[in-house]
Order: sequence, then structure tokens, then C-alpha cells
Amino acid sequence: MEPQKSLLQEFIEGGWIIALIGTGAMVARILSVNEKNTIVENMKKIVAATISSAIVWALLRGLDIPDLYEAIIYGITGVISPEIIQGIVRIGKRFSKNPEKYIKKN
Repeated sequence: MEPQKSLLQEFIEGGWIIALIGTGAMVARILSVNEKNTIVENMKKIVAATISSAIVWALLRGLDIPDLYEAIIYGITGVISPEIIQGIVRIGKRFSKNPEKYIKKN
């Protein structure tokens, strides 16, 4: 029984539970919204939520934030991950069209 407990503890300490929180939040969103998406589109959203939550975990890992607030942040990140990624892509496209606008040359 001891090897199973240590494996579970490593899983929790490794931050993978955070990815599951984001994944669960996206699954809840998919189930609660009446959108007609294909299974592939839903899987893309779930993977995006998983990756986004893991990235946010890496960013917040060293901060002193209460656990409940961290869990809420990871869940919200999972729920809105498609919009976050679309926003980042939109900013990247604007930057690539006119980088001189954002970078000042001295």
C-alpha cells in the first residue's frame, strides 16, 4: 500500500492536479452550454484548458496565495482558456502587422 500512497503524493505535489482542475472546469462549461461543437472541437478546448491551467500554475507557484484562491484562479483559467488563447493570437497578429508601433527605436 505504501508505493501507491507515495505515487499519489507525487502526483498531487507535481501540480498535475491543477491541470485536472482546469480540465474539469472546461468539461463543466462544455456540458452546461448548448453549443453544437464536434468532439474534436471539444477535445481542443479541453486540451487548451489543461495546458492553460498548468501554465498559470507555473506562474503562480511561488506566490503566497491561499489555496482556495489558487483553485478558483485555475478553474477560471480552464473555463476561459479558449478566449485567453484567442486574445493572445489576436495580439500577436496585430504585433506582426506593425511591430514598429510597439517597439521604439532609439
